[in-house]
Amino acid sequence: MRAERRVAEAALEAAQAQLARIEAERDKLANQIAALGDGSALAVARDEAAAKAKAAAAELKTAEARRQQAEDGRAAAAERRDSAESTLSAARAALSAARSEHDALARALEHGGGSAIASLAAKPGYERALAAALGEDADAAIGKDGARRWQGSADAPGDPALPAGLERLADHVTAPAELMRRLRQVGVTKGDLGQTLAVGQRLVTLDGRLRRWDGFVAEGAGAAAAERLLRANRLAELVRQIPGLEEAVESALGERDSALKQMESCRDAAEQARHRALAAERDAREAARAGDTALAAIERVEAQRVELHQRREDLKPVLAASSDAVAAAERSLAALPDPASLERDVGTARGAAATAATAVADKRAESATKARETAADRERHSNAGREQGEWRRRQADAERRLSEARERRAQQASERSELESEPAELDRQIAELERANSEIQVKVGEASAAEGDAERALAAAAAAVNSAGERFSDARERRAGSLARAEAQRERSAEYAKACVEKFECVPQRLPERLGFNPEEVRDADEESASLERLIAERERIGPVNLVAERELAELDDTRTQGAAEAEELTQAIHRLRGSIGNLNREGRVRLLDAYEKVDGHFRRLFTTLFDGGQAHLALVESDDPLEAGLEIMAQPPGKRLATLTLLSGGEQALTAIALIFALFLTNPAPICVLDEVDAPLDDANVERFCDLLDRMTQETDTRYLIVTHNAVTMSRMHRLYGVTMIEKGVSRLVSVDLGGAQTLLAAE
Repeated sequence: MRAERRVAEAALEAAQAQLARIEAERDKLANQIAALGDGSALAVARDEAAAKAKAAAAELKTAEARRQQAEDGRAAAAERRDSAESTLSAARAALSAARSEHDALARALEHGGGSAIASLAAKPGYERALAAALGEDADAAIGKDGARRWQGSADAPGDPALPAGLERLADHVTAPAELMRRLRQVGVTKGDLGQTLAVGQRLVTLDGRLRRWDGFVAEGAGAAAAERLLRANRLAELVRQIPGLEEAVESALGERDSALKQMESCRDAAEQARHRALAAERDAREAARAGDTALAAIERVEAQRVELHQRREDLKPVLAASSDAVAAAERSLAALPDPASLERDVGTARGAAATAATAVADKRAESATKARETAADRERHSNAGREQGEWRRRQADAERRLSEARERRAQQASERSELESEPAELDRQIAELERANSEIQVKVGEASAAEGDAERALAAAAAAVNSAGERFSDARERRAGSLARAEAQRERSAEYAKACVEKFECVPQRLPERLGFNPEEVRDADEESASLERLIAERERIGPVNLVAERELAELDDTRTQGAAEAEELTQAIHRLRGSIGNLNREGRVRLLDAYEKVDGHFRRLFTTLFDGGQAHLALVESDDPLEAGLEIMAQPPGKRLATLTLLSGGEQALTAIALIFALFLTNPAPICVLDEVDAPLDDANVERFCDLLDRMTQETDTRYLIVTHNAVTMSRMHRLYGVTMIEKGVSRLVSVDLGGAQTLLAAE
């Protein structure tokens, strides 16, 4: 009873422990399910991520729209900039051209000094008329000096009035008072109508034609003066135009700068929009990732919740079984008797149990000895059983092999009995096959002969077929040729019919279709063709009727009249051009001779100074016209004959060239003169003369002379020396020495 009670108590404790463990696991699952919640937080996170993604998409769309708007603005600004650049380039080109033309005209108009032409001005269109009215007198000076000058004359009461239809030239020009009486007696008109002029009066046309009162007529008179007046008017017009062009340049520059600023602002806006778009795209990606994460978490939580609920459902039957086990254990424990009454029985039972235990121990010792002996016997019996089984297995194998051998022996005997009659049958079959083979060989010979006959017949048939095919091919080719020739004849007949209709406007006559026609009625085709060609040639020689000859004649008359007018204009232009060339040549000769005389005078003096005597001069050779003549340098050093420059020695040529160079600088001074190794061919005495002359030139002119030389004497006479030295290898340095300052310092010491 006591053991049963302990067993019942142990079962109860085990059932209670299992029940507690199951309840703990159930509570844990409940806590986990409660911790998972209903997923509302994750749903809120998912919704927030979706809202953020939607907002980021809207921001991205807005940023893309702003970027596109900025790009469109930048493109428009680029177009404005390009247009402004084109306008600016055109304005700058126009301004540069105007300034260049202004400077060129200003330089061209600088010459003239005190001549009348320098103080004249005419209204646009009256330049040639004014130049023709004055002619070469426009080059005369105004005042009391000069061999040719305008002194002026007051109007006399008896000065005749200009004929009707003429305007006074003085009303259209601006001129000094000394020329006004002359200009008041000059009438200007578009065309000379032959008006009668009083004594001293002149008539000029706007194109530069002059007619005097005494009948003298000049075409293109005063072309050079007219050109100067045109230049003066053009210069005045440019002076008026240049401020407007400058304003246009400034306006175009401002427009370009504005377009550039707009481009820059649009570029910045596009960059900002691009950054916003990138940020919005990044936010959209992050929101999408957050939404995906929340969705995955929701799915994971749902999976865990389902798994926990499943585990909870699985624990319910276990929990019920544990509860039943606890109840059964409690019922078993309650059904056991009272422990107090059992104590007395336990004492008695313990004494009996001790006696029984001693007997049990003895029996257990005997049993153990018997068990060991039994185990040894069993081991031996087991080994003998195993050996007996092995021998039985071997016996079974031997019997099986023996039975198989017997079966094979019986099978071989039956096969031997079956095969004893086969050799005779095989001999009979071989004899029959040999006899059939002989018959077949005979038949094969006959078939071979028949095959040869058939092959020969086939060859003959093939030859006949080939011959027939060749004849058929020839016939087909002849037929095709006949068809082609017939088609060609039909086409030729159609072409002849078409040509006949085009040339003769009639349908060609067909050959008689009746039998027995006379061949002489058909003439030779070559003769007909030759006759046709001859008739066509005769018609071509006659030529077609020109229905527009009158109109062409009128056009030719108009062309001839226009050509005559153009020839007249060209003739007048040639006369004016020749007059301008003559004036230019005259002015060029005067200026050239003036420059030649000045240079020659300075050259004579400098040559005598350099050579300490002797003489030299410049000579115009090969032509009487200074513009076409060549220049020869004639020099006579002391003690020598007069000769050209090429006949002098090297040093004499160098000194003569130096004298000519300095003569040119005295005539037309320049700010800087560079002389490179001019003293190389000179000896020391001539170097001293060269340096003395250089000192005189520095005193007489404002020119700065730069001398490149290696001569120590020349370097010692310079005011300042410049050289290059290399103190360190590969490092050049410019060195300057002020010789004048050094001499001052030495004098001070």
